[in-house]
Amino acid sequence: MFNSLSKTTGTVAESARFMVLIAAAVLLVGCSAEKPTADRSKTASQTPEGKPVLVELARVQRGKIEETLERSAPLEAEAQVQVRARTQNPAIELLVEEGDKVAEGQVLLRLENDRQKTDYEQSLSQLEQARIDFDRQQTLYDQHLISEAEHRNAKFAFTQAQLRSENTKRELDYTEVRAPIKGTVTSRTVKVGDQVNTGTTIFEIIDLDSTVAVINVPEQYLTKLKPDMEARLVSSTLGEHVFAGFVKRISPIVEARAGTIKVVVGLKDLGPLRPGMWVDVDLVLDSKQDALLIPKRSIVYDNDQTFAFKMYQDTSGVMRAKRELVVPLNADKENIEPAKGFEIGEQIVVAGHSALKDDSLIRELEKPDAPILTSRAIAAQVATNSIPATTKASAQDVN
Repeated sequence: MFNSLSKTTGTVAESARFMVLIAAAVLLVGCSAEKPTADRSKTASQTPEGKPVLVELARVQRGKIEETLERSAPLEAEAQVQVRARTQNPAIELLVEEGDKVAEGQVLLRLENDRQKTDYEQSLSQLEQARIDFDRQQTLYDQHLISEAEHRNAKFAFTQAQLRSENTKRELDYTEVRAPIKGTVTSRTVKVGDQVNTGTTIFEIIDLDSTVAVINVPEQYLTKLKPDMEARLVSSTLGEHVFAGFVKRISPIVEARAGTIKVVVGLKDLGPLRPGMWVDVDLVLDSKQDALLIPKRSIVYDNDQTFAFKMYQDTSGVMRAKRELVVPLNADKENIEPAKGFEIGEQIVVAGHSALKDDSLIRELEKPDAPILTSRAIAAQVATNSIPATTKASAQDVN
């Protein structure tokens, strides 16, 4: 019986210990489950308003702005001629080639001239005989020894001899093909030995200095168009090089169907440009030397309106962005002149604004030459929440 009692007592004790262990386990699980909740609550209470948006800033400043009108057109030469043969003979001497520059009146090609030369010399002989006859008849007429009709016939014969001489001289001259204008030979279609016929195109000559771009300007700009106004030309073939131009001529009429005005833009220096190349023409309609400017990169669009984000610091010194309406007065390729809402020196966001809203937290993109702060300086700025995270990281690396 004693043994039976001992076994019962041991079983109860073991059961009690088992229950205590279970209770302890439940208590530990409960404590561990409550701790993360408390930590999450604490973390939530310390969560900042939002992560600052990394942006690039630029200052509002004053400078020159232009109102320009952009058009595209091919370059063309106004002085361009095709040189044609004016007589029929074989070519015996070629004096120029394609690409050669020639002066007005310069001989380009000589043709065989035996027949023309003979005709001319014969006409000169006939002219001299007609002149002698006329002089004799004039003397007799002055002495009243011949009639008026005889004198008139002698004068007529002399005049006809002069005309024959001039005609044969012209035919002889035609055997030397000359340049009608100064310029550059761009085409040659004959070689020595070829039979050249009257009317055959032999050369083409272009005066490159006469190269222009003809653009069509909407009639709404008519009042702003003036002779000699500034223009700039750019060819995609030659990169971003800008060629200075000017308004050479303005058509006095408006093309009724298109509602445009033909404007001829000349070049101050042709450079490597050539007729046939396409160019973009910027016509400077107006310019202002001291305008308030904001970069076009800062502009964001909302429906039909344009905005820019200005940087400001709140009462805690934290950088934020404020959206400002932009009403443009003038605009060029890089800048806009706003009507109001901006002042010199203000900083505006030029990159990173796609993620911004009114009063969004921002931090400026670190400049390449920004100084590395010491630990003490970092601690002071961290206390005011004014140091960018990138600066903190770089300083920690140094330390």
